[in-house]
Amino acid sequence: MSYRCYLLLRLASLGVWSLLSLSVVAQTAAPAAVQMEVYKPLQAAQEALKISQPQQALTLAKEALSASKITPYETYLVQRTLAVAALAAKDFDQATASLEVLLLQPGLSAAEQRPLLESLMHASQQKNDSAGLVKWARRYLGDGGTNPSVRPALIQTLSLLNAHQDVIQEMLFKMKLDAAAGQNATEGELRLLAVSYREVKDSAGYEATLHQLLALYPSKAYWAEAIGRQLSLAQTNTRFDLDVYRLSEETGILEDAETYIMMAELALKAGLPADAQRVMENGFQIGLLGKGSQASAHARWRQLAANQLTEDDKLMASLEKSAQNSNDWVGLGDVWLSKQQWAQASAMYAKALAAGPVRRVAEVYLHQAIALFKAGDAVASRTLLAKVSDDKTAMAVANLWRIRTLAPSK
Repeated sequence: MSYRCYLLLRLASLGVWSLLSLSVVAQTAAPAAVQMEVYKPLQAAQEALKISQPQQALTLAKEALSASKITPYETYLVQRTLAVAALAAKDFDQATASLEVLLLQPGLSAAEQRPLLESLMHASQQKNDSAGLVKWARRYLGDGGTNPSVRPALIQTLSLLNAHQDVIQEMLFKMKLDAAAGQNATEGELRLLAVSYREVKDSAGYEATLHQLLALYPSKAYWAEAIGRQLSLAQTNTRFDLDVYRLSEETGILEDAETYIMMAELALKAGLPADAQRVMENGFQIGLLGKGSQASAHARWRQLAANQLTEDDKLMASLEKSAQNSNDWVGLGDVWLSKQQWAQASAMYAKALAAGPVRRVAEVYLHQAIALFKAGDAVASRTLLAKVSDDKTAMAVANLWRIRTLAPSK
């Protein structure tokens, strides 16, 4: 059973039993108030409902309805029983017709109308009448109905109708209600919202919803899409591409030979062979690299990363001794970060920031935040990520890392 069917069945159960309890009015009505020509078949119809014979109840209720000179009050009583019988017999055309007549009765309070509207929604769903379901759901909600199943059913139906602008409007309203109640939208609802944003070509809305999905329901598929979108953007600062690939490694979506080689190449270009050597070794270890027509090329990249790392390791001690200013300490922090020595990296960045102005401060904040997160301090990491500014690419990458800090560690 689909989630949408489940929602509508819940609506139906409420509507049917409310109607059934009200239809007993006819059973207790004095014959003086109801013509015997109406009273007898109506009473028999209700008895048939009691013993689960809805088709018999339908026949008897229609007989009562056909009585000559039937009064508006009698019509009301008969139509209520007819609606209950039709719903029970799954005659949803008749149920809809009777329920619509009942809604036209003067003097009905909003509370009396709600079970009728709930049953109309159920009948519309059973008839595959999506437009009808939307109509009655909107009326129900507009009249202050509080059944929590209605708005989700409305949103799903609007999505089926490709009414994407309406889906967005309803979802944003629902999310405000959820937030006030301390709740989150479900993953299914956010996926519907993302689809609607995509269909109306609202890239910003789609990306914001994707990020909500990442924060609340993280998965490799969502990370792959978010990271792929970031890497495909035009006019970005390519200095941060390596940080995006590090996030790919962190979230487990570095899964093909091409991305392994691309990350290694970026690391070597940045003068950070530890990242390159690590990713190449991982690729060989899992059997993704070193096979097929590119095996020899993979081997060359692997050897190049190893050779450069050996040379850098020889220079590391002297670099630490000769560092004298903030930019030197930033450079050392980058090396420690590439080696995944998180505490040492964070200490170097902190020393650089404390010493005075540094070049590309957004990059320093981002890298120290990554080090802090990997060292286990997600709160301090988010504090630094919030300071990343001025560079749009840096801010976008920082936001992705911020989302990662909200999820449980791998």
